[in-house]
Amino acid sequence: MGYYPIFLQVERKPVLLVGGGHVALEKIGKLVDHGAAVTVVAPERIPDVQAYIDDGRAVLLDRPFADGDTGGFELVMVATDDGEVNRRVADEARANGILVNAADDVDNCDFILPSLVRKGEIAIAASTGGSSPAMARWLRERLEEFLSDDVIALGDLLADVRREVRQRDRECASNCTRTKTPPPLLCEECPNRVPTDRWQGAIDSELRRLIAAGDTSAARERLLDNLDARGAPAPAPWWKVIA
Repeated sequence: MGYYPIFLQVERKPVLLVGGGHVALEKIGKLVDHGAAVTVVAPERIPDVQAYIDDGRAVLLDRPFADGDTGGFELVMVATDDGEVNRRVADEARANGILVNAADDVDNCDFILPSLVRKGEIAIAASTGGSSPAMARWLRERLEEFLSDDVIALGDLLADVRREVRQRDRECASNCTRTKTPPPLLCEECPNRVPTDRWQGAIDSELRRLIAAGDTSAARERLLDNLDARGAPAPAPWWKVIA
């Protein structure tokens, strides 16, 4: 049975990182960059790991892992080369209902970390279920090639227009007696609702051509036309009358 893919929100969440070597460095950078509240427990640290602590970006327990250390944390990451330590940490975390990852030790993992490619707001993860790190790296390199400047520009445009459409939705909802708790906010009969399949269809060849040509303004106009989402929302028969 394979792993269930998921992107996890770790901002301000307490995370325990066991270990202070090069593998720990790989973990701590991504955790801190995504806003996690990291505590490192390790008797020794390489200088780059220590730098995160010295800069106040992580808290230190300057000793080996001890029983009870996982208490109060929402996520546990193990970055040691000691299978016995990995097992102790994993057993305790699981007993406390805490998800745990042990680097290169699948038996002591509740989740694994995929190879990740991130450019702008787009992130693509690739995994082989822990069976082949070399293949995961190969996939990551191919995905880096895929995430061209054109793809990033398209993603930025879609995000910007989506915010504009959401504002239009809120304007429509403020007049409506059928407003729903978002998502999707607007009822299925609403003349202003942009269904998911219309978003997909809006990414047509002409839109991609305009993006590739660097004509962002024309691309935006094309996208709005494709979505039929211009101007003020169209009144529906059931709109309430506001005096």
